Formats: sequence, C-alpha cells, structure tokens
Amino acid sequence: MKPITIILTDGYSDWEIAPLAGAGRAFFGADIRFASPRGGAVTSVAGLPISDTIALTPPDDGVVVVCGGSAWEGATAPDISDALRQSLEKGCVVAAICGGTVALANAGLLDQVRHTSNGADYLPGLSKAYRGTSNYVDQPQALRDGQIITAPAPAPASFAFEVLAAAGLPEDAARQIKDMLGQEHQR
Repeated sequence: MKPITIILTDGYSDWEIAPLAGAGRAFFGADIRFASPRGGAVTSVAGLPISDTIALTPPDDGVVVVCGGSAWEGATAPDISDALRQSLEKGCVVAAICGGTVALANAGLLDQVRHTSNGADYLPGLSKAYRGTSNYVDQPQALRDGQIITAPAPAPASFAFEVLAAAGLPEDAARQIKDMLGQEHQR
C-alpha cells in the first residue's frame, strides 16, 4: 500500500480522520504520516495533542489528505496550494474532508473535477479562487474523481474507504471500514 500523508492544523477535526488513521493503521497496516504546514505540535479541536508532525513537503507517491478544521476557513488559513499542486503533479491522489476542501479550492484543484464539500454555498463563501461550482455534487458521502477525493464533514467512513482504496488497499478490504461504521445506521 502507498503511504498516506495526513495534513493537520491546530484545531483539526479529529473525528474526520479517525477511521482512516486508526482503522487504516491498526487493521490494514497503512503507512500513515502526519504533517502540518510548518511541522511541530498540533492540537485537535477536542484537545487531542500530537506532539510532533513533519513539515509538509510534497511526497513522491501516495495519498495526501487535508483534514478539516476551522483553520482553513479564516483569513489566516495556511496556504498549502503549491504543495498540493506539486503532489498532484507527482502522481499523488489528493484528498480533503470538510474544511480541508477549502485548501483544495484555493489551489484550483476543484475547478475541473466533480467534488463535494459541506454544502453548495460553503466553498464559494470561503475561497475567492474557487471556480468549480458547476462541478459541485451535493451528496453526503465522499466522492472520487480521478486523482481528487472530497468529502463533507459527516462522511469519515466513506472518506476512509476512498483514501485507503486510492492507497492500494483492495476495495473489498477498504469497504469493511465503511460497512462496519455504517452498521449503527441500519434498522
């Protein structure tokens, strides 16, 4: 399986990457790496600290994941556009969930692909660079179009499935996470 680099910021939404990072590593041996725009310590919105992350550099291979969080929504959002574009140019799959989709919109990565996020007005309201409204798909699950994966905040299970499958885990194995976490919604 190819490595998965998860980009975090202070205030990252820990539940959005929990199925991917936890189940991905524990059940499937995924090579999960945590990065942040500058490297160092970050703390989730719930107070979960990560003592050390690597400084973000575009990997040569694998999947680059932008975890959501309020840091992407403000005027002082980190600009990781070059790193995301370079990752895509190197052949990586680039994925984002919730607020992380703003980083992809800012990089122009959503302009020509079908994608989803936190609602039709979310990206236009937060990204001046966003030109992908005609490709927006309003759906509650993660969506993959070519080398881009996007998901709204309440879709960590389908997001984990798409990212793990993109990293090379056989789809039937990756589907186990989505199916397992979806059981509580069955009647």
